[in-house]
Amino acid sequence: MSVFNRLGFNFDTARFGSAHTLSTGAANTVNLISNNMPAMPDWQKTDLANGGIVRTGYFQNPTTTYVNSMLSSAAIISSNALTINAFSLAASANSLILELGKFVSHTANISGVTVVYASDVPSYAGAAATGQSSLLTLNMSGEPQSNTDVMLGSFTSLFIQDILTANANQILTYSTQLRNSISANVTDDGLGGTTITYGSNLSSNVVNSIGYYCNTTSDILYTRRMHDWTFHRNLQQVTQDNGFLQQFNNLGATQKFLIKNVIGTTSLVDKLTSANTI
Repeated sequence: MSVFNRLGFNFDTARFGSAHTLSTGAANTVNLISNNMPAMPDWQKTDLANGGIVRTGYFQNPTTTYVNSMLSSAAIISSNALTINAFSLAASANSLILELGKFVSHTANISGVTVVYASDVPSYAGAAATGQSSLLTLNMSGEPQSNTDVMLGSFTSLFIQDILTANANQILTYSTQLRNSISANVTDDGLGGTTITYGSNLSSNVVNSIGYYCNTTSDILYTRRMHDWTFHRNLQQVTQDNGFLQQFNNLGATQKFLIKNVIGTTSLVDKLTSANTI
């Protein structure tokens, strides 16, 4: 199998006539570009030729297992809380379910599992590129970095595996505890029938503790997710602002005239004058 064979070409090329052969200039250009590009590794040639490229064959979301565990446990807590009329606990579990959905979507984006088209949404490719650009910007501004904070600042949600594990285990324990605490109470309704109600042998303090833990877990996930989004957007803004400011370097004579005499603010002219660039 070859990459060209994947295209499924099937035609009598003689019908193309003279258009079938690349001109010498075009062939030289293609060869020049190819020779100046890094060689494609063998495994990439093979994968490209075989096709069927699926992102999950190359990227994985390391939070999925823990998130799925918490989703299952939270759903059990919500259902059982409604059974015993513990509506506040059900609300906390449902809020956790919503946040887990947003968190796993975010981590799928920044782990490369999903394609992200909006530039302001953190993604593996976008956040990595913006981080690298900002690393250079900081060095240019006299703030050289000796760590990778600026590059990994949009990926913090992928680095809390121990927290996710602990929370998943605890919520699983709570869901089991709540489920096992429920029993049915059958009473005579006085009309020849019976009424069934459900109750839990857990104290109100324990029930409240379960709700509190669900809320705390939601807060942890929300904090990390929003940090990644905010950090990514801050990086983008710094990059945009740097691009704007760079236009005032290496000004041509006409640009200097316009800025100094027509369109430049007093503040800008003073800055350029003090830097001896106008």
